[in-house]
Amino acid sequence: MAADSEFIARLDFYLLYVLLLSVVHGQQQAVFSAFLASAGYCVLQMYDRTGFEVLLDYNTYVWMAQLFIVGLTVGYMRDQLKFVRNENRSRVRYLSGQLKDIEDINDSNVRMKHNFEEQIVNHKESLGKIYEISSTLEQYGPEEVLFYAAQVLSRLMDTPDVAVYTVANGDYARLFSATSPEARRLGNSIRYTAMEEMYEELKARRVYINRTMEQKMPMMASAVYAEGDMQLILMLWSIPWQRMTLGEANRLTIVGYLIQNAVVHANRYLEALRNRRYVEGTNVLDEEAFTQLAKAFSDARDKGLAEYVLLQLLVEKQDYENVAAALGGAIRQTDYLGILRGGKLYALLPNTNKEQIGGVVERFRQSGYECRIDEEAVI
Repeated sequence: MAADSEFIARLDFYLLYVLLLSVVHGQQQAVFSAFLASAGYCVLQMYDRTGFEVLLDYNTYVWMAQLFIVGLTVGYMRDQLKFVRNENRSRVRYLSGQLKDIEDINDSNVRMKHNFEEQIVNHKESLGKIYEISSTLEQYGPEEVLFYAAQVLSRLMDTPDVAVYTVANGDYARLFSATSPEARRLGNSIRYTAMEEMYEELKARRVYINRTMEQKMPMMASAVYAEGDMQLILMLWSIPWQRMTLGEANRLTIVGYLIQNAVVHANRYLEALRNRRYVEGTNVLDEEAFTQLAKAFSDARDKGLAEYVLLQLLVEKQDYENVAAALGGAIRQTDYLGILRGGKLYALLPNTNKEQIGGVVERFRQSGYECRIDEEAVI
């Protein structure tokens, strides 16, 4: 096609074809294209000469050798450049991954460094905080210790979400006070023995740390023992994972001992005054003691630490002994019976709201006593 053109006829299109495919596709395609170009050249030469003459012409072989040399050389160089480029890309990806790992490790080290710096800088302040907290607990009345234990624990452990559960029996614990709705996530009553991982740690008197970051479990928890029995469960929520360390666990253990001392002191004080606080022969608190207890619950509710419902029992006479005996199976271990406002009998239901008292009211009715909610009993 180019034979009749004065300019284009000087170009060797076979050589350009082999060169182009060598540059684009590499050495293997260069060999294949050189064979095709050689076949096309021989066919074109046989228009003017016989095939035997073409095969005997040494110029044919020199020209074919030229095609193969150029094609293999350019194809080899292209393959080497591609190999080097891919190798560099792989090395860049590997080094980028290494850099990302180094950045993550550095971030972790920086966080740990800042945490250790904060612990060192605040060491003396922490000792002061511990003394301040223990002194604060001692300033509260015996009925108020557990309410404000959650509050001071929140301040000392630097977390807004703290819950204090009282162990009602061998399997269940009742929420006594909490500093936020988040801390009430598990509900007012929990079967703590079913929380196997946490229970095993608490039973061994160790601090439970939620290392798997399970959302249904607190980030940290500790138990308070008195006379060999588990009395309280302290639960901490919303703690960042970098603070879930041995140092924080030790601090929670120390705070648990402080709370234990305050609780034991309060319980011993209340036990010493038991004969003066209860109506003789019953578990009914007298008017002075029950007023103090109800006032403590009222103040705690105002500060968002607790919920409660106060029920007035509609009884015609002040037969507290028979009433207490009849209602013994209708109230929970954490509920209180007491006297308010000139001899009227009341039941105080901790961590209960109006929507949850239906079962209690029904049990009272089955025991032969009607009741009603009294919001104005304690002012």
